[in-house]
Parts: sequence; structure tokens; C-alpha cells
Amino acid sequence: MVTRNKRKNFFDAPFGKFLMNNKAFAILIVMALIVASMSDVFLTPSNLLNLIRQVAYSVTLAAGYTLLLSSGNIDLSIGCMVGLVGVAMGKMLVSGVPIPLAIFAAIIFGALLGTLNALVVNLFGLPPFIVTLASMSVFKGVTYIWTKMVPISNLPKAFTAIGQEYTFGIPNQVYIMFIMVIIMGFILYKTKFGRYALAMGGNREATRLAGINVDRMNVAVYATMGVYVAIAAMMLTARSASAQVSAGQNTEMDAIAAVVVGGTPMSGGSANIVGTVFGCLIVGVINNGLNLMGVDANWQLVAKGIMILFAIMLDVISSKIANNMSKKRMANG
Repeated sequence: MVTRNKRKNFFDAPFGKFLMNNKAFAILIVMALIVASMSDVFLTPSNLLNLIRQVAYSVTLAAGYTLLLSSGNIDLSIGCMVGLVGVAMGKMLVSGVPIPLAIFAAIIFGALLGTLNALVVNLFGLPPFIVTLASMSVFKGVTYIWTKMVPISNLPKAFTAIGQEYTFGIPNQVYIMFIMVIIMGFILYKTKFGRYALAMGGNREATRLAGINVDRMNVAVYATMGVYVAIAAMMLTARSASAQVSAGQNTEMDAIAAVVVGGTPMSGGSANIVGTVFGCLIVGVINNGLNLMGVDANWQLVAKGIMILFAIMLDVISSKIANNMSKKRMANG
């Protein structure tokens, strides 16, 4: 009886609840310990700061994807959308458009691209998977045609400072990342829009019968994703000091993995923005560790896929264990 009470008290305590709701945190610790045991450089302050700087882009992208996935939607085009928005931003900057105006225009462009995906889904009743798979190819092709496969360089230093400079010893991108995560947390947990999005992900038909315009919600969700894509594109373009033709490609898979590992289900209905941050850090630790160990780039793809699969399996197993323990505690009164 004493042991059972202690166990119950632990899971009812704030830290116990935190671990139960953010299993990605425990997975992150395990991954970090594994990488640290294989590389002496991993835990150095300079490498850890570089790691945070590297994941700032992916956290921003995944924050937007948390809303999208929790609403029961999916978007495979966001990686190529990043490249297209980055090119548009680069074209404007080198032509002399003021930096704030170029960034604002890129945000509008990203929102329009997201809206386009949603409109096709709504008008023709097609699965988002198919629509965004097609738009991924379209966005990639437009980027290639527009740039003729030539990166856009010579961007203003004031713009590249967004991705390369530090303020109070912290990379500027980290500040942007935190702002975008806080905004998304507010949207998800403190607004009707966020609650409606989660309701739509839980049961779309019930949400429609409750009087909520799910088609309009679809547009709003995809448009918001487009805004986050534009901010991520700004960060990536500023950091590389050029608009690369292949920028952002395949990052949608990292975003999906990070969001799912972070505790947002593929089926939608709930969201965990804090878990998304931990999920991105897991992917970042994997990438950083493989680089430190000098793993060949091709083998990195294989190793990263296996390690992400392991992390997701660990998350599923831990969820089952947690559910079983919860049922036992309820059965024992």
C-alpha cells in the first residue's frame, strides 16, 4: 500500500506530470547521453550553442506543423515551400526592396501558398496528402525555373545578421524561435481558433455539426502554416547568406518526426508545443552527433532514419506503459 501511494504521488506531482506529458524530454536525455558517450566534443558549450542555433529553424517550422497536424491535416510541401519563399525573398532583397517590406511580402506569399493548398483540398474534396504531394513538386519546379538553378547571393548584411549575428551572446535566430513558439502556444491553448483546430482534428464531422465552418478553418490553418514557413525561410536564407535552390527540401520529414515524437498524434485532436521543441532537439542531437562522429552524409540519412524510428517506437512503448500504470492505479482506487 505504501509503495502504491508513493507511485501515485509521484505521477500526481508536477514533475511526474511533466514527464508523462513530455516523454520526448526523457528520449532527448537518452539520445544526448548516447551521443555524449561517443563524442567528447558534444557537451562543450560551443557545440551546444551551435546545436541550439541549428535547431532554431526546424523548431520554428515544426511549431507551425504542430497546429497543422493537430487539426487533422498534413502538408508534404512545406520543405519545397521554404525554398520557393526564400527565393522570392532573395529576389526582392537583391533588387533593392527594403528588408522589412521584403520580409512582410514573403510572409504574405507563404500564407497565400498555404491557402492555395487548402483551397484545392476544400474545393475538390481531395486528401491533403495527395494535394500537398503534388504541390511539393509544383513548388520545387517553380523554384528551379525561376532561379535557373542558380542561388541568389549578395544579400544585404543587415539581413544576413538575422541568421549569423548574436545578441547578448545568444544567436538572433534563437530569439525568433522562442517568439514563434510562444505565439503558437498562445494560439493553441488560449484562442478559439486553436480550440476549433483541435476540435476539427478530434472529430471533423462533429465540429461541422457544432456550427464551425471547417473549410474556413482549413484555410486558416494552412495559411498559418504558410506564415511559419516564411519565417523559417527567412531564418534559413539569412543564416546561409543566400537563397539556395534546394533550401528546405526534405525538412518536412524532420518536422513530422519532431512533432509526432513530441506528443502530437498523427490523427490530430491534441497538441504539445513543448514536446515539439524537445522533438526538434532530438532530431538536432541525432544530426549533430552523426556529424561529430564523421559519419558519411549518405549513411547519415540511414542512421538518422533508424534513430528517429527508434525514438518513435520508444515513445509508443512508453505511452503504453504509462496507460497500463494509469489503469492499475485507477483499479487500485
